Amino acid sequence: MGKAGNSRDGLSDDSDKDRLIAELREAVQARDEFVAIAAHELRNPMTPILMQVSGLLAVARNPERCRPEALVPRLEILELAVREFVRRSTTLLDVSRIAAGNARIEASEVDFSGVVRGVVDRAEVAARMARTRLELSLQEGVVGNWDPLALEQVVENLLSNAIKFGPGKPVGVALAADGGTAKLTVRDQGIGISEEDQRRIFQRFERAVTRREHGGFGIGLWLVHQLVRAMGGAIAVESAPGAGTTFVVTLPLGGAQEQGASGA
Repeated sequence: MGKAGNSRDGLSDDSDKDRLIAELREAVQARDEFVAIAAHELRNPMTPILMQVSGLLAVARNPERCRPEALVPRLEILELAVREFVRRSTTLLDVSRIAAGNARIEASEVDFSGVVRGVVDRAEVAARMARTRLELSLQEGVVGNWDPLALEQVVENLLSNAIKFGPGKPVGVALAADGGTAKLTVRDQGIGISEEDQRRIFQRFERAVTRREHGGFGIGLWLVHQLVRAMGGAIAVESAPGAGTTFVVTLPLGGAQEQGASGA
């Protein structure tokens, strides 16, 4: 009986080792794939940056061409490319911090209305190049206790996604407060997301489209989800293929502490 038991234990140990080895291999593969994607996605904005810098130098060296109408369009494209590079770099840093358990939410009184207006203003160049009209419905004076940088990243990620996946069509951004809750809605009229994909888009490295079609890390919505949850809120998605996508973020005005107190 003892030998049989030992045999079974041995089989169990071997199975555990095989499972652990398989999990480690998957983790290493996921890491290597992410590093490759990150290198590709961070290199992409460098091409338009270098092109615009070269163009600006050529214009600057020719006094007859060094005029505002020749410089401004190139500077706008350059600004857009630099902002995109900074956004992607910041996303990578935040993902690594959250994955390592080092993310900290530093809440303070924040004018959510001002944050949304600032993000929308900065997105105007990208929207114009995508032939997308930004429609803003903003309740003034929506103030709450949140992390201002996290709040800005949530709005930026959702708005940049809407512009990317709904080019040539209007994108709506709305903010309103009701009682003790602020609600941010970002709506596009783009390609939409299937019901099956909706169940996984908030997971890390998951995408509703292929990277070849639209680029990106596959972590933007995961990051948004993590930040919203850390501030005591929730995010929901409504979509269908070909019918556009609407993301709704709800945040308690008192921040995560208020949410925790009400949940208790």
